[in-house]
Amino acid sequence: MPADIDPHDLTPGQIELINEGRKLEGVHLTIFGYFGGPELQGACIGRMQLDEDGQLPASNYDSPEDRLRDLVLAQLLRGALRQSIPIVLAGIFDDVFALRTLEAAGGDTQGYITSAGAQVVDLLPPAYRHHYTSGFLQRFAVVAAEVASDFELGWEEPRTFAHALAAYCFARKGIRNADTEYGANLGAVNLDRTMAGLLEDPTVIEEAYRAVPDDDVAPAWFVPYDPASRVNPYLYPEGMPSTEQVDLLEHQLAHEIPEKYVGPARRRALQEGTLIDISPFASRRYFLCPVAVEHTVVSALGLADLPADSEWEDLLLQTAWYGAAEHPTWKSFDYVATGLEGQHLYVALVAGTDEMESPVLTIQYVGEVIEEPDAGE
Repeated sequence: MPADIDPHDLTPGQIELINEGRKLEGVHLTIFGYFGGPELQGACIGRMQLDEDGQLPASNYDSPEDRLRDLVLAQLLRGALRQSIPIVLAGIFDDVFALRTLEAAGGDTQGYITSAGAQVVDLLPPAYRHHYTSGFLQRFAVVAAEVASDFELGWEEPRTFAHALAAYCFARKGIRNADTEYGANLGAVNLDRTMAGLLEDPTVIEEAYRAVPDDDVAPAWFVPYDPASRVNPYLYPEGMPSTEQVDLLEHQLAHEIPEKYVGPARRRALQEGTLIDISPFASRRYFLCPVAVEHTVVSALGLADLPADSEWEDLLLQTAWYGAAEHPTWKSFDYVATGLEGQHLYVALVAGTDEMESPVLTIQYVGEVIEEPDAGE
């Protein structure tokens, strides 16, 4: 965090920026590298995990002061992102109008793109400047509006390269505006920090800016990464999914396994032995919040009578942890668990809350794995 930002003595501008960021409810502070504090509460399977270095998030901070400084930085970055939304969207429309006017008059569009008057188009990768027409920017404006909406409603990951590039433009404009107008002193280091949180692979943006100009190759920026993704037909009419693909996608998004032991029922299930508490083991390697597994799961996998030091919990938690890492905002993740003797069972990692409204995780029984008979039988 910049040395000239004192979390105990913030300027009015910095406070305004932090308050602005609180309006951006779809972007969690963990995106900006903050782990710790009440912001981690919530019924999502990925909220209570180890960080990418395999350390408990709380161990990232040597003192409460360090945690506070990191919290303030994350809040400033979120505020900067929120402030960038009207700046970028208005700038794109200004660029569309300017390029359309120059195109109609036969003017120098390339001169405008590289001029001080350009608002957003000058931020796009230089290697593709000959493709930046008013029509191209209109499509990019649709993408930027979608990304801004995702920031407000719930950011997950970009659907196309254009969505990733729009997120970069928002982050870059936001940090530049925060440094200039609010004295936030965030700079390039925190731009990288923001992009690492927004994109699964930030190198795709870096490679686009290192690309060599090639007038014959049009950027396929609006092609969806996933063929089943819902993409605005104005962006990519050829990429609209079939009815079968849409049905599959909707099933994946809507398929959610409910928590069996809600609130006080969890405590009773632990007392009766219906649930087995594996929190001590889970907290050493996987999750920070309490974790329990149904006794039915343990019995079906042949794990019930193993000694305490057998570490059978790994068989259940390792796959669950990777599922939570891949889908951190899901409320449940179902997978096939394996016993020591090769038993297989459908189980689910389910997020919920206990009687104190604190986040908990439960590994629940879903069903038996029915083995398909061999063709020769």
